[in-house]
Amino acid sequence: MNRAAAQAPDEIRMEAGVAEVRQAGNSARAAALLGVTWRRTRERLATTASGSVTVARDSIDTAQGLLAMRYRFASRPHWRLESGVAGALFGLTSLGGGGNAAAFTRVQHEYGSHGVWLGGAAGMTNRTGTSMPSSAYDVGAWGEYKRTSGTVAAVRTQSLDTDLLSASSLPSRRPVGPYIVRDATITLQQSWAALDVAAIATLRSGEGVTRLVNDRAFMLAAAVYLSPMVALTVSGGRQLADPLRALPDATFLSASVRVLFLRRDPAVLQIDRYGAIALMRPDPDGGATLTIRVLANSAARVEAYGSFSAWQPLPMHWVLDAWELQVHLPPGPQRVAVRINGSQWRAPANLTKVTDEFGGEAGLVVVP
Repeated sequence: MNRAAAQAPDEIRMEAGVAEVRQAGNSARAAALLGVTWRRTRERLATTASGSVTVARDSIDTAQGLLAMRYRFASRPHWRLESGVAGALFGLTSLGGGGNAAAFTRVQHEYGSHGVWLGGAAGMTNRTGTSMPSSAYDVGAWGEYKRTSGTVAAVRTQSLDTDLLSASSLPSRRPVGPYIVRDATITLQQSWAALDVAAIATLRSGEGVTRLVNDRAFMLAAAVYLSPMVALTVSGGRQLADPLRALPDATFLSASVRVLFLRRDPAVLQIDRYGAIALMRPDPDGGATLTIRVLANSAARVEAYGSFSAWQPLPMHWVLDAWELQVHLPPGPQRVAVRINGSQWRAPANLTKVTDEFGGEAGLVVVP
């Protein structure tokens, strides 16, 4: 959601799979996973809603929901404001069951392929009629270089949810009253043509964490893209207790199938095997804005060209789960084509195809 796509169609992603989860003091249990994510993006506002269910017949049983929005300021295009709410219902057999609600806000400043953020959050957990508030603030930075991206973050959390930390995997003392934990997290992601790999490492310190050493966790995830719409994902590692969201300490291993759906726009139904479409919106001052979208892996090299660029290739930008480019077109007939990883130029699927004397292909757009 780093960029706003004015004409992007709505997007639905479904993920289903299985997992094995082991919590402190309990034997490993098999779990079923189901998640749904909906995204909608407009010129300056992007919205995400998601829900997930984990069924393990254990205290890891949860039903979670999230609603988040990111707003880009028209007068300050490098600034973003992100805020949202989240909730969960869980059946913690060892801790009594209950629910959780949280709200967060974050201000981001983007410098092209890197940026920084500052945020804060507040949550409330209720188990057996007892409400336990938590609060947190975080600061971090991210950056991208070619096919590698990374994030570093520091989070300070204060909470009264003493049950959650006392059930951690490492020896710990039960805090009395409010306690504070501090987390430092590093995330690295590497992309190839059909494979994404991500690693997350967290180091924790603070009151009531352990007697002698800092707590730590490591997670590894991979996604193999069978097509622009379908991926197989595997992940595993340890999850540290999160007082803000009432997530327990656990180790896990999961495998799932992820499917992406695009809807609403009829042109999406015409996507061919290259997954390229072009959407045109008239401009008030004349001409039109053409939005080109290509469904391809995030590690691919995707370019567009045409009469608007004097037939010089222009790199496209990764937006959500597709490549995108917006260009202004003057009135009259225009031609546009896309290519992936230096392959043959192709016309977007929903445009009339025209060919030249060399066998090249482009899509025809007539701007009123």
